[in-house]
Amino acid sequence: MPTVSLCIPTYNRKDYLKQTLDSVFVQTYKDYEVIILDDGSTDGTEDMVKASGYDVRYHWHKNQGEAATCNKLIELSQGKYISFVHSDDLLFPDSIERMVNAMLSELEDVVVYGNYVRIDEYGNEQGQNKKKLYSGYITRHVFENNIIHACGSMFPKEALQKIGGFDTNLKVCYDYKLELKLSLKYRFIGLEKPTFMRRRHSTNISKNSYINRKTELDVLVDFYYNGGGKDAIPKHLAMKRLSKESYRAGRWAIKEGLYEQGFKLLGESFRMHPNPKSLIYWTGSVIKKKLSSQ
Repeated sequence: MPTVSLCIPTYNRKDYLKQTLDSVFVQTYKDYEVIILDDGSTDGTEDMVKASGYDVRYHWHKNQGEAATCNKLIELSQGKYISFVHSDDLLFPDSIERMVNAMLSELEDVVVYGNYVRIDEYGNEQGQNKKKLYSGYITRHVFENNIIHACGSMFPKEALQKIGGFDTNLKVCYDYKLELKLSLKYRFIGLEKPTFMRRRHSTNISKNSYINRKTELDVLVDFYYNGGGKDAIPKHLAMKRLSKESYRAGRWAIKEGLYEQGFKLLGESFRMHPNPKSLIYWTGSVIKKKLSSQ
């Protein structure tokens, strides 16, 4: 059996996927398998994969969403460790080698993760993400900031199975929810050098919007109150984080004309952690709504 399973979920990203595969098959580490699960593509992805000549296990199923696709990839994988690779992102040639070395340097199962370099739709570098990474039992840090990504990370397959995989009810933040749960049970190792190149383009599902910001808020609230977060995160830090995300969701609600939702979220933000930004934006939005209705 291979040591590592590189699991690639994809949906109608034929051109980006070819570049992703190019980056996968120049890895300095060689003991891995590549599994592609196509979530119902209609753009000729299967033909491209077959024509590429790369040694991959290709599967197709009707569109079910990325979380369900990732769960099926876990089932299909044969490796001890799993690393997800988004079909529009790229790996560095030594990404897998560095993550495996970090895994094998530990006496117990850990999760290894790294930062990323931003690239645009054409592959041009746009600078490195500067978020600070942490190692150890890092629930507090993962809660305060979404610093871990499914791509550019490596997980013990057994850990993903024990935790129950990804929440298929979520279109975004399904990986964030899983990583929060994992952080209560496993140590995390943050690598110094970036492990992947994250592509930003018009079809990214994780772009800012009211629904995406509200989903992240809901994930955080559920984890803190129902998922064990209370035991790991000081209350004042939790309220500050929830207030911040309520503010973000409230602002996007207002931008999209969802005033009632926006007012409620901004009010909750101020109540959880009194701050001038929430109060000022709430006041300004009320005035703007009144003027626009006259």
